[in-house]
Amino acid sequence: MTKPGRTVIALLLDRSSSLKPVRDDVRTGITDLLAAHRDQDGELLVSVVRTGRKFTAPKPAADVRVPRLHGGGTAAVRDALGGLAAELGATLAAMPEEERPARILVLTVRGTADEGSATWGPDELRDLVGTQERDYAWEFVTVTIGHHAGLAPWGAGHRSIGAAPTSEGVRAGLAAASAYLARARQTGPWEPVEGISEAERVAAYPPELHASEAQTEVIPVVTAEALAKADAEQAAETARRRWWNLLRPATASS
Repeated sequence: MTKPGRTVIALLLDRSSSLKPVRDDVRTGITDLLAAHRDQDGELLVSVVRTGRKFTAPKPAADVRVPRLHGGGTAAVRDALGGLAAELGATLAAMPEEERPARILVLTVRGTADEGSATWGPDELRDLVGTQERDYAWEFVTVTIGHHAGLAPWGAGHRSIGAAPTSEGVRAGLAAASAYLARARQTGPWEPVEGISEAERVAAYPPELHASEAQTEVIPVVTAEALAKADAEQAAETARRRWWNLLRPATASS
């Protein structure tokens, strides 16, 4: 039993240094997202968690302010998401059944790297996410920001999107995620939700960025120069050996 019309949106925000150039854009985009969802029908509770910080229980959206994303180094995103899901699950389990939200939506905004996770491995986290989706109708959405994010595997899911590390890319990626969450709020638990569209993906990560990345990955100029130098050195060594062999005295045959 759940309370119809009540939704929890849990936000996990990456504080790693890779997102430093667009932190203000992320904060602005999340603030806009919450403002849009406050205006929708139904009761909304929100939890905002930053990587490396403690879980905070959901509270009325009107009382939530998006904190600044100060930080540095790398972020243990898997550990943070696993901890958030476990803590949120325990919090909801402690509520009376008739007070539990009908919809639980988890949005992760992250960079492309995760070099610090030690508690939750990929398989363990996948099992946890799968259980929450299958048994409790949770929806997990991911916005991955960074170079090559539009090509990454996590950018291919119908609930996930890759965004270029620019103001425009971040805004478009978060707008697409917000639209997906809005559709999920209007859909019953376990009912299919229309995924993120190709147009939204193009807006968040324009095709020209894919083309430029592909070109730079073929052979960088420095590599071509190094290969040419190596070829010249090998040709010079071959010529030296040929002249040396001509100058050597003939060996008497037995």
